[in-house]
Amino acid sequence: MGKIIISLFFFTLITFSCNEPNLPKQNGFLRIEFKEPYYTIHEEIDNPFNFYYNSNYTYIDHIGSDQFLFDYKDLNLSLNLSFYSIKTKLDLEKKSRDFSLILDTHIKKSNGIVLREYDNDVNRMFGKLYEMKGDVASPIQFYLTDSVSNFISGSVNLKFKSNYDSIYPSIQYVKNDILVLFESINWNMK
Repeated sequence: MGKIIISLFFFTLITFSCNEPNLPKQNGFLRIEFKEPYYTIHEEIDNPFNFYYNSNYTYIDHIGSDQFLFDYKDLNLSLNLSFYSIKTKLDLEKKSRDFSLILDTHIKKSNGIVLREYDNDVNRMFGKLYEMKGDVASPIQFYLTDSVSNFISGSVNLKFKSNYDSIYPSIQYVKNDILVLFESINWNMK
């Protein structure tokens, strides 16, 4: 009887000691290998402005004659860009007010905001870029104007709900493309 108990003890010990230890699963983090940006000029006769865009990632779809959708398929983001012709000072005020209303809806849901002002006296370009922190549908909103006859507004939109931490590198990549767009926009005076 003693041999059976000892044998059973060693059999149980050997059986349960051979299993791998139960360890908690390690956290995985999203890593995206970004392509080097390649900027191509976008200019068409009918467009009131031309600009450079990242043709390595972006497909441009014309929503209308004055609206563009930059589709970042690999990043699951899109950049919407709208142009408005300004005839009077009231038009400029209305477009600024409309932009502020849209911006306010996203600011309310954000955890913070970073403002970057843009001022280029040589090209008569003025604008602001707002980057919202946290889980918002549109992490970047911006506008550019010459304060006389042209107003451009834009937004970066997520194609699906995601965690801010996961999508942050992609947002920064697109933000750099927006800054190139800021520097390269040229009004086509007709």
